[in-house]
Amino acid sequence: MSDQQSSADPRPDLDDKINVADAHASLGDTPAVNREKRVTENGMEPVSLGLILLSGFVMLVGGAVLGKGGGFFDYDELYLDGMVRAPDTGGPPPVILPAPALALLSKEGAKVYSKCAGCHGAGGAGGSGIPPLAGSDWVTGPTEQLSQIIYHGVTGPIEVGGVAYNGVMPAQGLGLGKKELAAVMTYIRNDWGNKASVVSLEQAAKALEIANARGDGAVTVEELKKNHDKDLEGAELLPETLIDPITFEPVEVQAAK
Repeated sequence: MSDQQSSADPRPDLDDKINVADAHASLGDTPAVNREKRVTENGMEPVSLGLILLSGFVMLVGGAVLGKGGGFFDYDELYLDGMVRAPDTGGPPPVILPAPALALLSKEGAKVYSKCAGCHGAGGAGGSGIPPLAGSDWVTGPTEQLSQIIYHGVTGPIEVGGVAYNGVMPAQGLGLGKKELAAVMTYIRNDWGNKASVVSLEQAAKALEIANARGDGAVTVEELKKNHDKDLEGAELLPETLIDPITFEPVEVQAAK
């Protein structure tokens, strides 16, 4: 009899009088809600406001201590009192030896010329209505002419290598000092098959003096032939003359100073 009753009752462990829904309701929230409230992922728990405020306070105090830490944080001093510097084991500073004028000026001149290469080309061949520098008598000819073309630019008809051109070359004098001018003139006069004299610092200084006295505005072929068809005044440099790699002056002249 008891076996038949057990098999017929799907809830053998519950009292017939218990209402499961009411029993759960008496706990406040439903069991599902309670479970949702208790579920948290590890590391995702909210940080208390008190802990945040405490951390901020510690950082403020730490910053104040470091800011007033005394000579230990004094960056105006290279080392602290009582400390001994380690001996320098790197040896003497490297010595930059003088170099032949043509080689050194051409090397520096190539850097200056990089802003000209956009028009005249890396190989000095020109193109698209722009005259070449390679094989040009305007480049290898009188240095005063070339210096004023570079400094002021040139406008109007000009013949280069038997070809007529008629355009405007912008002035390049802005930012050119005597070292840059001497270097770029020497470079373009002795590259791409060109061969001409080296331009010294003294000659470049004279070129700047002439350019400043003339004033602004592009030169024309007529003006170049009339006023500047000559070499620049100043001491000449042989290609093999040794010059200082910093000052670009001949080493014997620098030593005399």
